[in-house]
Amino acid sequence: MKNYIVTTSWDDGCRLDFKMMKLLEKYDLKGTFYISPYIEEGLKDIDIKKINISQEVGAHTLTHPDLTSISLKKARQEIEGSKIYLENIVNHPIKMFCYPKGRYNNNIKYLVKNYGFLGARTCNYGNFNQCKDPFEWLITLHASNGSPLMTKKIWIESGISIRSLLDWECRAKLLFDLFLKEGGIYHIWGHSWEIEKHKNWDKLENIFKYISRKSDVTYMCNGEALIKLFYI
Repeated sequence: MKNYIVTTSWDDGCRLDFKMMKLLEKYDLKGTFYISPYIEEGLKDIDIKKINISQEVGAHTLTHPDLTSISLKKARQEIEGSKIYLENIVNHPIKMFCYPKGRYNNNIKYLVKNYGFLGARTCNYGNFNQCKDPFEWLITLHASNGSPLMTKKIWIESGISIRSLLDWECRAKLLFDLFLKEGGIYHIWGHSWEIEKHKNWDKLENIFKYISRKSDVTYMCNGEALIKLFYI
């Protein structure tokens, strides 16, 4: 039996994530917010607690470094420290991790596994595929036109209209139509600060309205989807 799972994820942990949470709630959607607590304009602890009520909180290191360019000792501190920091706020285990800037290697994957995470999200395109490695969790599209190489790859591999190359709202809707035919996981990833920067909140809401409340679709945060596919 095919899975039809929709999930979203939002990186960094800026204060606009609270606005993102409200929009997700409006359309009964689920998201995982990967939070680095020590970034400029970062979320306050009280906001993290509020997000955790209806959505999922995931770790994203303490200061958002490229983990592949720092020492393993420093990487350990960033990974373990972010888990401990967030768990002290939400009072339950943090299941998911996201590699800052999408950069990781086998050593970094090992550290993430070793500190008790169930999985980690990448920035790698995977269409609707259910990835074989829970520590290389894939995405379907970036909520932005800021990734031209990924956009071209999506267009080539999915076979959707050439119009999708120019507009990520169009791309998101066409991919969702294809997802409803093929099944799998439809995973939107992005940044609330990026949506704000490009004044794309209306576009994002159009997409949320388009993909929400479908009877044959299960709406999950990243951790829920990962547990369903790998641990049940």
